Amino acid sequence: MAENLNSVENVQNNEAGIKPENPNPKISFITLGVKNLAIMTRFYRDVLGWQMEKEQEGVSFFKMNGGTVFALFGADDLAKDIGLTSDQIAVDNTFKKMSLALNFDSIIKVDAFFAFLKQKGVYIQKTPQTVFWGGYSGYFKDPEENYWEVAYNPFL
Repeated sequence: MAENLNSVENVQNNEAGIKPENPNPKISFITLGVKNLAIMTRFYRDVLGWQMEKEQEGVSFFKMNGGTVFALFGADDLAKDIGLTSDQIAVDNTFKKMSLALNFDSIIKVDAFFAFLKQKGVYIQKTPQTVFWGGYSGYFKDPEENYWEVAYNPFL
């Protein structure tokens, strides 16, 4: 029987191997399940100008600043890799209840990035503006309606 690593007992006794000195680990990999790998790879590589790290059958990898890897993986293949059955896969919705984010160190850089997006014909969902949490951000979406926040966060 599999051990429940989330049980209160395990967390209290630190039996789950949680390191208290690093409660917020760095996210090292983001995988986006996509409908059309070729279109999405071209968008990130050719429109946004991101450098590909590696491409193999069914997956495209982009190495981001800071070491994070951004991967595009066919949605059906990703679901299969996760181990989802066909009855576990939800009906396709355009809003995936998630967003990805790029953070810049100034408002000027956020505005410059949006100018670049506009020049490339990328759909801007929300133009950059001062937001309730004290930062400055806007949103764009890629061809499969994955939303990206582009922000300046003075608290990071």
